[in-house]
Amino acid sequence: MTTKTVTNVWKLNEGEIRIPQTNHVIMMALFIGIGVVVGTFGSLAVPVGFVSAFWPGQAIQSVGCIWFGMWGGIASIVFPMISNAIAGSASIAVSLAYVPGNFLQGMMAGWAFRLFKCDPRLKGGKDWAVFTVFGVIICNAIGAGWGVMVLRMFGLISPSSTLTVFLGWAIGNAVPSFILGAILLKFVSPLILKSKSFCKKYWA
Repeated sequence: MTTKTVTNVWKLNEGEIRIPQTNHVIMMALFIGIGVVVGTFGSLAVPVGFVSAFWPGQAIQSVGCIWFGMWGGIASIVFPMISNAIAGSASIAVSLAYVPGNFLQGMMAGWAFRLFKCDPRLKGGKDWAVFTVFGVIICNAIGAGWGVMVLRMFGLISPSSTLTVFLGWAIGNAVPSFILGAILLKFVSPLILKSKSFCKKYWA
């Protein structure tokens, strides 16, 4: 009888030293570019008032933070601001107010995968469960909750529409987040894990 060996992709090998390098900055810039394209397309695709009911950009946020830690976290802040400006879906002031929510929304999956020692290649049930709970459900609830608070603060939505906007934001974005995120993790992670850009910790 054989026992399946579970590989901990986050564990440093003996003598392994990881420090931030130029390739991390390059990958951050690349993810900002990808996020702008995907985020802008989503914002233009199904706009509902001041939010988008189909924003696959959140998948880029989660996946980026799983693979590249804080570099993905920075990208998850920057690209929504650019895509909002291009799509005209939010003013600069509103985009800046979204920053904490975007950061938390992006980092949630990266934090959970490191904490629970999950494999980004989604090899087992635990990997899928953590991605679904933290990378899709909780992060979108955080993003929607923070976003609704910002919209209320700027007087862009009425108290009576708060719940409707929250549910449309959270549920509507969860579907593309799960689909795109799962595809990226399942099929691109094997390549990322072999690269020097993969961050076992948060910065390297």
